[in-house]
Amino acid sequence: MKLSKVNACVLLAGMLAANGAWAQISTINSVVYTPRDSIFNGVPNSTLTVVSNYPTLISFEDQNVSSTTATSFANRHYWAFSADSGATPFLFSNGEPFTVSMTLTLTGNPITPRKEAGFQFRNPLNDGGSFIVNTDGHEVVAFGGFLPFYAFPKTFQSGDTVTLSMTYFLDAAGKWAIIYKANCMTSPPLEFSNLEQGIIPGTSLTGYFQIVNDPNDPTNSGTAVFQNIKIGAQDTDFDGIPDSIDQCPNTPPCTVVDETGCSLEELVPCEGPRTGGKWKNHGAYVSAVAKTANHFLAEGLISAAERAQIIMQAAQSDCGKPPIHGKP
Repeated sequence: MKLSKVNACVLLAGMLAANGAWAQISTINSVVYTPRDSIFNGVPNSTLTVVSNYPTLISFEDQNVSSTTATSFANRHYWAFSADSGATPFLFSNGEPFTVSMTLTLTGNPITPRKEAGFQFRNPLNDGGSFIVNTDGHEVVAFGGFLPFYAFPKTFQSGDTVTLSMTYFLDAAGKWAIIYKANCMTSPPLEFSNLEQGIIPGTSLTGYFQIVNDPNDPTNSGTAVFQNIKIGAQDTDFDGIPDSIDQCPNTPPCTVVDETGCSLEELVPCEGPRTGGKWKNHGAYVSAVAKTANHFLAEGLISAAERAQIIMQAAQSDCGKPPIHGKP
């Protein structure tokens, strides 16, 4: 009997749920390695070096990827999140939000043919989609499978270090959506349009590296270094503070925040105290900035030089001063 895609998904979800296979994101504690994909290992005699130190650093270095008799067009290498000390991949459902991030350095020598790396979703039905960078197209792009498409400006260069992040969540309309982040750029929330309306049950999430075979260059090589790998509760503004306890849920990307998820500008607005009203005078505003900056310094969020700069800018501002010539 041949199952349709939808029925196959339903059957798979039922089997996994019955077996207790679904686990919470918080149980992820390791990764499982697949250094040579069973299908895309076209040059098995290449020299592969793997460094495995999750979550601090994982790297794949594949050298001499060159063959005139390759069985596939490329070599692929993966690591996948795991909740059982690396025995099996963690299986995601479409029912639990999460945020995942890592710092990636992809180097191609040479940059062509293509070397690419990033996140990739994998499931029993199809390629779940990828959020990657590549060396020859200079792309930072999410595409394929069930992932909503999004492309950042083509600014990536071989050897660049870029932080890739994704937040999977229920939006205000009650639909599953995703936000992509590359360094300090973010996509808008993008809703899923596949039949499952989100992540297909039974999907694993991997770090991915692919290097295309070059039969004409015996030194064709590449390296993908994954660092600072994190996965946890939903954090839609990517400030490191889960939405459930974030008191400033829309902080701009790459803004320094305290333990409440608020930036100094959000804690001490120019317009007046967060509790309401206007600043008594300019001195009151500067004093509040200094107090908050001292807290940020004590917590190691800013340096002494940054603290001094923040206070100087506050002193030079018009915040808390009366209107000039009747202007508001």
